[in-house]
Amino acid sequence: MFEITQDRWASLREQHSQHEDIREQAIRDLETALIGVSGDGRLHLLLAIDVAPQNLPPDLQSLQVRILEGEQIWLDISARSHHEELLTLIANKVLHAIRIEGRDPAVSVGRIIEDMRAALRPLTPDLSPAVQIGLFGELWVLSNVLFPTIGTRVSHLWSGPDSERHDFVGQGVHVEVKTTTRSEPKHEISRLDQLKAPSNKRLLFVSVMLERSLGGDETLADRVDEIREKLVSDGRALDVFDSRLAQLGWHEGLRQTGALLRFNFRAVHVFEVIDNFPRLPDDYVPPLGVAGIRYSINVGSLPSLEVSQVQDVLLTA
Repeated sequence: MFEITQDRWASLREQHSQHEDIREQAIRDLETALIGVSGDGRLHLLLAIDVAPQNLPPDLQSLQVRILEGEQIWLDISARSHHEELLTLIANKVLHAIRIEGRDPAVSVGRIIEDMRAALRPLTPDLSPAVQIGLFGELWVLSNVLFPTIGTRVSHLWSGPDSERHDFVGQGVHVEVKTTTRSEPKHEISRLDQLKAPSNKRLLFVSVMLERSLGGDETLADRVDEIREKLVSDGRALDVFDSRLAQLGWHEGLRQTGALLRFNFRAVHVFEVIDNFPRLPDDYVPPLGVAGIRYSINVGSLPSLEVSQVQDVLLTA
């Protein structure tokens, strides 16, 4: 009994009456999840939780998420019978996230419903080319540069979606990622303090070079899938990663829109921002009245760090 099916709903309907709810364990070996049919004919997935979440996802068609309080707090996901297929799909995804991936029930319900909402939405905003290029680079670095040393904890260090000064923030090191589709490693610096290392910390600058091509090997979806697979053993890390993606405008409906750009990976180089690394001086003060500064740097002639050197620095993250 590892899956909710049409036959199981039919069996529950046969057992319930207009004045009585009927429930059964959703899957074997998981007593904290029930499915049932209420007296008004609504179908329910009930998940035991310790603390009620502050916010619940908005209704999706007839699908609702509510809190049932008593001796045990339950998260009640229900739908009218004509949306049985929708509830069944969501229920199986939620149970897989809880039972197999070890995710938090309330977080999983919210994320999966929002993904479904995005997939059903007729007009969904696409990610701009600039956002896709930048995000592709950040995810490539997360998966291939940071993850091998830091592990699943890396999703907690990803601060780019929060618009912080640097894309990854660790205890002893920050990492700034810049991605370009130009033929040379030339990058735009958008903040006055972006190449300034925080006090008593080191700063790594990662230059990612991509080729944008209709015949490219990968899209953002490939990067997302690769990282989710690497984080599958840590449900909390997966939740954080998916939350960060959503902040940037990613949703599963993008896979079907045809709006995802295709890329070929060209090169990556990692530098430590010290000494003669091209940047404005740390003590630079812009003239009075200057509200912002953007400038470009070219790192093509600089010596990059070896893999072992990068790993040594990342051990302080």
